[in-house]
Amino acid sequence: MLKAYFNYPNSRVSVHHDPFCSRIRPMGKQGQRICRINITNIRHELQKFKDKQYRFQSTSDLNDMWLEIDFQDEEFEMAVVGYICRLLGHHYKRFSDSRLEIHC
Repeated sequence: MLKAYFNYPNSRVSVHHDPFCSRIRPMGKQGQRICRINITNIRHELQKFKDKQYRFQSTSDLNDMWLEIDFQDEEFEMAVVGYICRLLGHHYKRFSDSRLEIHC
């Protein structure tokens, strides 16, 4: 499983391959948005990103999101993160050139 943290104001995406990484917990907050993507819902979730159903703004409730992607295939999971970055980049200029920071 891969966890990726999308931070809108900073246009930064932090990728964590270790689901128990000590840096994950501090980035969580009460009411944190989490999107879980797996084999059963990938089409539906990607369509939500494409249709701008997941919005980002510089407000505490919409400025970030955690993705939990589980395909038991690290390379494919990274490809999904990259694709979501491209989808978000169509709607949010800051994400169009976001950099993936591999933390662990």
